[in-house]
Amino acid sequence: MTDPDESYPVNTIPALAWALDLYFKAGGAFKEGGVVELVFPAGNHKEVMRKKGEHENILWMSKKNLYVRARCNYDKGCSFNSERIDGGNREALKGLSWDQSNDRAFFIAVRKWLIRLKFDFVTLIRALNTMCDKRVELPLTTKYGRSFKKFDEYRKNKWPEDATPDNRDRFLEEVLVRVSFWIQSAAQVNALKD
Repeated sequence: MTDPDESYPVNTIPALAWALDLYFKAGGAFKEGGVVELVFPAGNHKEVMRKKGEHENILWMSKKNLYVRARCNYDKGCSFNSERIDGGNREALKGLSWDQSNDRAFFIAVRKWLIRLKFDFVTLIRALNTMCDKRVELPLTTKYGRSFKKFDEYRKNKWPEDATPDNRDRFLEEVLVRVSFWIQSAAQVNALKD
């Protein structure tokens, strides 16, 4: 079982919720339509050792807020089901099962979901950068002894050549990966602010 503190969703979803809060305060564009859910597999519902249904973690936006919940497709009374969780509540997200989420597929799915919701690309990237500096005690010294004055310095370290602003999909995906590791690194050394 994965350590919840090292889970990509546990480190990415709260960071995204915090960044979207900044995004909307900055007047970032968003056209709210119907509910667009992002579904992550979370295992199977079993009874008497037989698979009866699927367990899922659902991510969605409502009234400019990010939410997550665990859902069993087979039994509404299943103990796996959860109430709606604020996406910015990292501790609550650690209580959900994320072991079935494929690491690479997670970032691809979140990137596609953000693009589908038509956020302003530049404002979103700026909000992610700003949130990373606001939510972490700077300079950040990782558990491996490396120090970074700001997130941008961390983000640019070994940056892939194909992740350019001209290739927005790849750029956004790589920023999300870096944000996840930044939040995880800060949490490991108790540098994450509440």
